[in-house]
Amino acid sequence: MRIINKLIRDYDLFARIGGEEFAILLPATEAELGYVIAERIRSSVESLEIPFEAQKLAITTSIGMVENSKEITSFEQMILLADKHLNQAKLKGRNTVLYT
Repeated sequence: MRIINKLIRDYDLFARIGGEEFAILLPATEAELGYVIAERIRSSVESLEIPFEAQKLAITTSIGMVENSKEITSFEQMILLADKHLNQAKLKGRNTVLYT
């Protein structure tokens, strides 16, 4: 979590929403900048090496991203759409950022 907090701004919100799923709210942020931030997070997580016994574990992250729009009428709808993109990112081979 510390690595992500270093990559987001003071007014962004990073929270665990369940299991191994997290959400980051980036207020007043265009999709292009949101993608840049998400890609920095993905890349930083990928570069982590976690020592475990005689080896180092590598981890990756898949990110589903959504930009708020007039078509999105609730927070729940936004989370469902981001989750849909997350699942599509996992199906595409993981370790990727996906949004439409």
